[in-house]
Amino acid sequence: MYDLIVIGGGPAGITAAAIAINQRLETLIIAERWGGQMTYEMQLEDMAGQEVITGESLLDAFRRQLEYLEFARHFDRVTKVAPEESSFLVETADGDRFQARALIIATGAKPQRLNVPGEERLVGRGLSYSAVTHAGLFLGKDVAVVGNGRRAQWAAASLARKAHRVYLLAPEPLVATPLASKLRRMENVTLVEGVTVQEVLGSQYVEGLRVRMPDGGEQEIPVKGVFVKLARVPNSQLVRGWIDCDEQGHIIVDVYCATSWPGVFAAGDVTLVSEQVLVHIGEGAKAALSAYHYLLMQG
Repeated sequence: MYDLIVIGGGPAGITAAAIAINQRLETLIIAERWGGQMTYEMQLEDMAGQEVITGESLLDAFRRQLEYLEFARHFDRVTKVAPEESSFLVETADGDRFQARALIIATGAKPQRLNVPGEERLVGRGLSYSAVTHAGLFLGKDVAVVGNGRRAQWAAASLARKAHRVYLLAPEPLVATPLASKLRRMENVTLVEGVTVQEVLGSQYVEGLRVRMPDGGEQEIPVKGVFVKLARVPNSQLVRGWIDCDEQGHIIVDVYCATSWPGVFAAGDVTLVSEQVLVHIGEGAKAALSAYHYLLMQG
């Protein structure tokens, strides 16, 4: 039996597993692959001389440690997580079964894609799903934010302080918030509601968007950056039946990353935190230390 099983191979999961191992906990991290939603780097045509700390360099050391310790990692898809009398059972798609005295759930969230031509090809070449991570690279440029919820509004407001012009393209009417009212008054924000993105334009880097306007006509919007801020679905299905989650499915945690079930902790996008990789690294470390303290108390 393991002391701790970490489920998820993104920034929070990798960090949690490495910190737990450093605390001499018998730890296993289970993930389909290393990754997460925000570990790609952004490349821009005129990026020379710009440096932005994305968290990737901080993750490298942790990832290399886990690559070296083959006994501490298992690549597979987790299909079931269940509490037992004094431990937790984890089953995978290949039929493997593992037990642990504590769990860290770091399964992330699935961002909604545009699913249009050019999107997949230009990810990391001007197209991003994280304004928090990449907004600083678009100083003085024209950019577009696609979405209508609070995440899209915060992204547009943040970018408006850095970019030359921000096009907020809302597929549906903007969710009514005080921030939405402020965005409507900002001089360098152009808000269009009821618009549908048809294509992301550009050969090697983002050059614009082709959209269908509310009147049915098509239009090209020249931009150097596209931030997709549609709804994200937390990957909490494994524990949603026995651990408290909010209405959107985010696992509810306290300041120590503890869930409603003793011995189970959560970190990263599966909880309701900033999507910044650096924050996920911190939350993963916090969850690992909280699990360590929990196990110490159990004797």
